[in-house]
Amino acid sequence: MVRASNETWEKIGVYICLIILLLFVGFPFVWMFITSLKPSNEILTGGLRLIPSHFTLQHYYDVFKYGNLGTYFRNSVVVALSTVVLSFLAVTPGAYAISQLKLRGSAGLARLILLFQMMPGVLLLIPLYILLKQYNLINTHWALILSYSTFTIPFCFLLSKSYFDGIPSELFEAAFVDGCTTFGAFVRVGLPLAAPGLMVTSVYAFILAWNDFMFANTFINSDHLRTLTTGIVTMQNSWGVQWGAMTAAATVTTLPVLIVFLIANKYIIEGLTAGAVKG
Repeated sequence: MVRASNETWEKIGVYICLIILLLFVGFPFVWMFITSLKPSNEILTGGLRLIPSHFTLQHYYDVFKYGNLGTYFRNSVVVALSTVVLSFLAVTPGAYAISQLKLRGSAGLARLILLFQMMPGVLLLIPLYILLKQYNLINTHWALILSYSTFTIPFCFLLSKSYFDGIPSELFEAAFVDGCTTFGAFVRVGLPLAAPGLMVTSVYAFILAWNDFMFANTFINSDHLRTLTTGIVTMQNSWGVQWGAMTAAATVTTLPVLIVFLIANKYIIEGLTAGAVKG
């Protein structure tokens, strides 16, 4: 009886801690969203009042009509999805080959890739700029896609390899016995079983490409090629920060990430544990 009571109080304590953490993490986003719906005269003069006297969508209208936010949004979608596709095509076959085909030198290659993953992005900023400039890729979306891939591919490779390591090799051997080629076993056995883990790697690549500011601000100069993270900066002018437009644009920037998490939530939970135990 005492033990059951202690467990109940422990659960209550855990829930209280989670609620406090949720409020601490979520309140800035709630404040941002509500601020984007406030009239301009209440944003700076309304004090700390959370709920405005009335809501308005004027800021959203302004950022899409006058702030070029639609173009920034489209550019971010193109760059982020292209990074995901490029990373997937480069990582998945390589992770499968090193994990299941037992290639010579694969362990050393995995350690080398891990070393690349440990390098901070700012160290590669100037070398990447020089390299992209030599190939006339500065001020193009390809500059962003290729630079983002240099950071998504190492991490996605190591993560994907762990998921393929968790697939019993007997399944691939059975596929070979049934007449599958190496590529056929990869497509029919490897990809379906590693799908949750591959979803996690895709989400990681998408978020990294979507949220980047440093490379987008360095490699892109034309306004019609800017992504959301750099486009929002243009809403600051010599007269000050347009907080209504800024929070509206920030809300639009945040929503796709939340939607991706909601859609892929099941696969993310499965993927986080899929490679934890080797079968």
